[in-house]
Amino acid sequence: MRVEVRSPEELTTIGIGAPRKVYIPTDVGELKLLLEEGFPVIGGGSNTVLSDASLPLISLEGFREIELKGDFLRVGAGVRLSEILKIQQLKGISLFEFLAGIPRATVGGLVAQNAGAFGREVKDFLYSVVYLSRESGEILELSRSEILKRFRYRSSPFPEAGVILSATFKVFPNKNIKSLIEESVKERLKRHPPFFLKTAGSTFKNPKGIPAGKLLDECGLRGFRLGSLRFSELHANFLINEGGAPYCEFSEIVSYAKERVKKLKGITLDLEVRVV
Repeated sequence: MRVEVRSPEELTTIGIGAPRKVYIPTDVGELKLLLEEGFPVIGGGSNTVLSDASLPLISLEGFREIELKGDFLRVGAGVRLSEILKIQQLKGISLFEFLAGIPRATVGGLVAQNAGAFGREVKDFLYSVVYLSRESGEILELSRSEILKRFRYRSSPFPEAGVILSATFKVFPNKNIKSLIEESVKERLKRHPPFFLKTAGSTFKNPKGIPAGKLLDECGLRGFRLGSLRFSELHANFLINEGGAPYCEFSEIVSYAKERVKKLKGITLDLEVRVV
């Protein structure tokens, strides 16, 4: 097991919060011991905000198995989206091209959030999930039928049910996958802030029938700034950290946005980003 101290910029794409000690287990036995201590698990940090507390974290970057058998791709929770996209281009298969351009995302995080874009979600291609149960400490498997029952818009049974160890996806042959990935990245850059900015992606989930960004825009929050944080002028649902923002600023600007949308539109926004 490795142990490192990492900055919030190393741990998350938005770079908010305090430095943390990070434990990196290499097997399930080590992972069980860490979970008994109550430490939370972090993925690539593309949709994560850290508080100013100093509770250590668990990284699953040591869980990196990759196996392609026929129409099914099994990958460990620590495998990054960028690695899967490279495999897709090498093998000519379709899977996560609609997520191309999300920085540092990992399989475990994508599955736990049921990440999606452009009308598609991870669950559409998810065949099974192997996880370590928090309740029993056993290694269990969630089947396709259970996935269809329990996965919803930007939500899944995880991490409450347990820690994802690996996931198996149904893939499809596609000779044009490279161009589809490039098109997805271009479309993301048109709609969203550029990758080099410090952001955690969409701040709020979309309420039924209306995008959260549209609500925030109509409530005058596009470009709104508080301290070192501001809502993007390009897409109002993206918070940008312009440098050194503490967690208290994140909490304050999020609370203000929720209150304003509730007052003007009568709609309660729910966070999409995960707060650790």
